[in-house]
Amino acid sequence: MTFTVTPAAQRPARMDGHCFYCRQEIGAEHNPDCVLIKRKVVLRLTVEYETEMPADCDAATIERMRNHGSCCANNVIADLQRQFEHGERCMCGIANFKFVRDASEPYLEET
Repeated sequence: MTFTVTPAAQRPARMDGHCFYCRQEIGAEHNPDCVLIKRKVVLRLTVEYETEMPADCDAATIERMRNHGSCCANNVIADLQRQFEHGERCMCGIANFKFVRDASEPYLEET
């Protein structure tokens, strides 16, 4: 699949008739590795972190509460925010990403 360079591929830092990233002229084809050629993908994010739970909850109860109960998964955002308030500076040590699958064909995003 090829994509033609348009004037939208220029950037204010260099308005010279070329793609700012792959340096191909307007009207030519973007290089296959140009960063303006995108695709959507599905990623799986696994995060391990500490949080507080009632002392009498066993693993099955905790998983049922978090996966099938009334606890909205959005609540994890507040749990993670507390991690950052207490000294964590980034998620790099607790997060792991895995590629699951492609979700779209390549497309051009010049703007």
